[in-house]
Amino acid sequence: MWKVKKWIEKKTALKKDYEQEKREFTMAIGKPFITFKIELPNGFEDQRFAFLKLEEDCEFIDEIRDHVKKNLLIKKKKEAATPEL
Repeated sequence: MWKVKKWIEKKTALKKDYEQEKREFTMAIGKPFITFKIELPNGFEDQRFAFLKLEEDCEFIDEIRDHVKKNLLIKKKKEAATPEL
């Protein structure tokens, strides 16, 4: 039984290594991207199904992309307005 457990642990570790290497390669070669976890907000437990569907909602994803663009533009303007020392 311990051999099975050890094998599973090894496979899990290899998968984590692979995922990390894959992410680094994609970042170096392709367009950079970010991923993050958003938990269901308190008080919205009754909307669990709708919340989970947001992950595949193209309109929602487009809204997030637009928000990221606006946020980056605001930060760029602030950096440009800040005098260098």
